[in-house]
Amino acid sequence: MRAVICIHSALPLSAVRRVTEVSAIARVPRAPPALLGVMNQQGRVACVVDLGPLVGMKPRPARPEGRVVILQRPRGDVGLYVAEVAGIESLPAELEPLGSPVGAACAKVNLPEGPVKLIDPELLQRAIDNLVEA
Repeated sequence: MRAVICIHSALPLSAVRRVTEVSAIARVPRAPPALLGVMNQQGRVACVVDLGPLVGMKPRPARPEGRVVILQRPRGDVGLYVAEVAGIESLPAELEPLGSPVGAACAKVNLPEGPVKLIDPELLQRAIDNLVEA
């Protein structure tokens, strides 16, 4: 399986539409901390969600040097804010399942750079839908 490798996480390439730079993010009043806001993405409004809380990490503010991973979704544009995208890699077949899913993460993969959590696209969609609809 090929995946987009972000710091500490791997997202299956089939779930990704594109990776873009962070543009101006408008905060949404009373939104949960993981919902960073909305941004203009090629003339369309995209919700921007911090990936960290979706995989068991603390929320963090978006920084201009970060990246936004725009997801393949049937409805509504959603981007995941990540601090860095390391690239696209083929993952080894040896996946270590997590005892129980940690948010959208379902397994761990050991790469030469260190372990990363593999994100399950279905768990991710549910977590984002719950967050955006809250």
